[in-house]
Amino acid sequence: MKGRIDINPLRAFDSADPSTQEVMATAPVLLDSLDPQDAEHFQVVRDLLDAAGVAYEVDPRLVRGLDYYGRTVFEFSSDRLGAQSGVGGGGRYDGLMELLGGQATPGIGWAAGVERILLAREPQDEAQPKCDLLVVALESDRLTDAFVLAKLARGQGIEARLEVTGRSVKAALKHANKIGALAVALLDSAGDQLKNMDTGEQVVQESATTLLESLRGMMV
Repeated sequence: MKGRIDINPLRAFDSADPSTQEVMATAPVLLDSLDPQDAEHFQVVRDLLDAAGVAYEVDPRLVRGLDYYGRTVFEFSSDRLGAQSGVGGGGRYDGLMELLGGQATPGIGWAAGVERILLAREPQDEAQPKCDLLVVALESDRLTDAFVLAKLARGQGIEARLEVTGRSVKAALKHANKIGALAVALLDSAGDQLKNMDTGEQVVQESATTLLESLRGMMV
């Protein structure tokens, strides 16, 4: 750390070495030495967060590991992660584009660990996707009709799935039970039938329109 102190003294705040941490506990902090423009900018950032109801904690010893950051830097943390509580972080880097040879361009960015986000999230039951209607073409020449029916149903806000694996009627109905389908549309050369998976009732339908009307009656 002594070798780096002249190049990037703020990184001393980020040191994991206990003796360095002990020294830095009494070191001056940058927040006490901001020039008027930077202090005003930081206050505006805090005022906006307050107005939006975003809770935060000012950490005068927070630093980022890359030298191009300037002005506000931030970090998200979670108590669920123990000592290594950081989920992600970032900050402003208004001078980065110019440093790389481009035009001066204001910038801000962040990076986060996907695995850390997953570890930090609240435990939750995985909800099964909703399915109102499973559309099954029992004969190959009805596949186009099944496709159109599924599309028509979705256009009316009905959660519809199309059976495309070539399952038998028995297997398709078993699959419908597994995915929690409210009803199954069975299409073959004899016409269209709508099966209520709750009652087991199966009724021949005159058209796709009447089939969807019957389904809506089940959904009430």
